[in-house]
Amino acid sequence: MQEILTTAAKAVKANEPGTLRYHLQREVKGDAPIFILLETYILQLLPTLPEPWLTPNSYENQAAIEAHGKSEAFKTLGRTMKQEDLLAEPMKVLFTKAVGGYSSKL
Repeated sequence: MQEILTTAAKAVKANEPGTLRYHLQREVKGDAPIFILLETYILQLLPTLPEPWLTPNSYENQAAIEAHGKSEAFKTLGRTMKQEDLLAEPMKVLFTKAVGGYSSKL
């Protein structure tokens, strides 16, 4: 699974200039590690909306999000995971927000 996901990440980096952040994490313990793809969102007040709105900042714009979802790498990843029965359970999408810490000291 790790090889498939890192291959997909390389394809995204090479072919999707609008994808700004594609960060894969792997659990370090256990026989069946969990892989996590981190997407970052920012809370942004838009003048036309009465409430805060979540906007993705992993992508340059909406067109980049759509291009990622339609990319051959994305489609191949989905087909491969299904054909090789690589998921112990359906993928989960969790929406979170930053509550502290930092992403890098570099």
